[in-house]
Amino acid sequence: MKRTLSVVVPIYNDEDCVVPFYERALPVLESLGLDWQIVFVNDASKDASLERIKEVRRRDARVKVITFSRNFGYHAAHLAGIASVESDLYAMIHPDLEDPPELLAEFFREIEKGAQTVYGIRSKREEPGWIVFCRGMFYRINKLIADTPIILWMAEFSMMTRHVRDAMLRNRTTFPFLRAEMSYVGLRMVGVPYLRVKRPLGSSHYSLWRMVQFAIGGFLASSTFPLRFCLYLSLLMAAAYPLLWAAFGWSLAVAAQVATIGTFLFVIATVPMLALYLARTYKNTTARPVYHVDPLSTWL
Repeated sequence: MKRTLSVVVPIYNDEDCVVPFYERALPVLESLGLDWQIVFVNDASKDASLERIKEVRRRDARVKVITFSRNFGYHAAHLAGIASVESDLYAMIHPDLEDPPELLAEFFREIEKGAQTVYGIRSKREEPGWIVFCRGMFYRINKLIADTPIILWMAEFSMMTRHVRDAMLRNRTTFPFLRAEMSYVGLRMVGVPYLRVKRPLGSSHYSLWRMVQFAIGGFLASSTFPLRFCLYLSLLMAAAYPLLWAAFGWSLAVAAQVATIGTFLFVIATVPMLALYLARTYKNTTARPVYHVDPLSTWL
């Protein structure tokens, strides 16, 4: 009996990408010798993305679609895709063809050799220098402060076994950050380098603000260092204050002013971080679902 593969494709206002992606992925998937399906996850697109998916589905019943009741975001779309279907293998890929579908064949070859997770290692691409710099800083800082291993230049473009998928779904956070969760599972992971081309279809949905939000979410999902930083900073200030008082011979009035300013700066530096973790803890405690599906526009 053939093994099965589900290819999860998040869609948000990607009407120009659906058909070209399917037509380019089709020969690759046919060559694998697997029973496969493509699962488009429509994140409540406002354009004609759903209509394009329905057109492709009429041509090929192996095309499935999950539609959200509203926009829940990038990671929720991936999570819904791998959670909603049963397969031996799972792959995740964007429809904009920046990540080449042809690489899925290489991913599968590595799975056949015994890998549990195979992921694409993004090489340098045509981008403004400041974006390249900021992205590099994000990966390196995240790796430096993460509580568990973080793999540099790893995104969601990947293929994994059912065992890895099941382990990822056992995580009950309401803030999924899948690349961190894949590396947290561990097992044998193999990276395949590739050149990520400039997006040939559609337009990017990521503004600078969304990139910042994504980076902050990545730090919070993979590290408790900011919480420990509050402790380290308080200990440093407690040790340095009397030494500075003695070294500079401050009067009591000056010492009080320095203490006031120091306390104010400490609050500014630490309270926002504590508030972020407290908010995430609150939301994880309420445990609302990460997404809701529109049953009338979902065909699996």
